[in-house]
Amino acid sequence: MTFDDGPSTATPTLLNYLKTAKLSATFFLIGSNVVQYPDTVKRELAEGHHLASHTWSHHALTTLTNEQIVAEMKWTEKAVMAATGLKLKYMRPPYGDINNRVRFILKKMGYIPVDWTGDQFDTNDWKMPSITEASVIATFTKSLDTYVAGPKTQGFYCLEHDLNINTVNAAQKLIPLGLARKINIANVAVCQSDPSPYQTNGTAPMPTVSGVTPAVSGGAKPSGTTSGNVTQPSIAGKANGAESTVATKGLFSAVAALAVIGAIFA
Repeated sequence: MTFDDGPSTATPTLLNYLKTAKLSATFFLIGSNVVQYPDTVKRELAEGHHLASHTWSHHALTTLTNEQIVAEMKWTEKAVMAATGLKLKYMRPPYGDINNRVRFILKKMGYIPVDWTGDQFDTNDWKMPSITEASVIATFTKSLDTYVAGPKTQGFYCLEHDLNINTVNAAQKLIPLGLARKINIANVAVCQSDPSPYQTNGTAPMPTVSGVTPAVSGGAKPSGTTSGNVTQPSIAGKANGAESTVATKGLFSAVAALAVIGAIFA
């Protein structure tokens, strides 16, 4: 169970529900939102949820320079560390947009990309109110029934959002559908049997860096998930055919960017 694009003003309502239901989720956090709602992030951690990165400003990473990718991750990392003392380990690329260049940079920074399981487990909740809550529920119900009827060789990653009250209200109707089908619901770290779901513990001040900023400064309004350039859903991002060739020059450039920006943020 994963939620993207928070924290928001609606997140506490979701946390109340999850606490009552005794469930733990992974929250893929927007860094600029963490700065606005640090107490909500602290509460997520205190109530047993798993924190992960969704970048600073929700830009498609393949469209950014190496330096901007590093900045998107590092500013989010610093915001979460300032709020919780934890250095994040897992991340979700906005829009599921990733290629080998992005994977290389993320790996060098110690991050594990996490996608979601196919279009069927993208609830499309972020589209509300352009689509109805009933249609979201109907689509998800069909996906669950297909999963339950199939072979149980593995589980699935479900994509939801704590973006606003519409998505949070929908979550409180979608989750019981899984529970009714006896599906075990857990966060990403539990599903991966990862006893160390963060890179390191400790605190660090937010840095002051001139000339190195995320793609969008300040709090950006994250847009919803789209189907564009979405890779085969997986943990750790398998290379997918069209993206498998990475220019050597691009990798050397990424190494240089990591070295320079790593020194700045150290």
